[in-house]
Amino acid sequence: MRRVSKADIKENDELYRGCTFLEPREWLDNAISGKCINTGGIIYDYDTLIEAFMAKDNLTYDQASQVVDFNTERGIPYMPTPRPVVHKEPIGIDDEDYDEDDLD
Repeated sequence: MRRVSKADIKENDELYRGCTFLEPREWLDNAISGKCINTGGIIYDYDTLIEAFMAKDNLTYDQASQVVDFNTERGIPYMPTPRPVVHKEPIGIDDEDYDEDDLD
């Protein structure tokens, strides 16, 4: 994973004006996946956040997931609004195995 350029950070500042960003932006802006319609906060992809901490701090997957789970996510309620949102993909549903007809 590469560091985010200053130009990309500036572009994100414009796109997400007034939003609270996770720091350090040089690494964590890679994980931005959009803006939450309900809260107006920036949506960060959980897995990409882990990859960013692995690259930035040379951590293992388990170490980086602990940073995201305990340091990052637990701090979000104390951040100014609109707060960031961390999105996690649901576990246990494979796209190829999923069939809506089975839900009836």
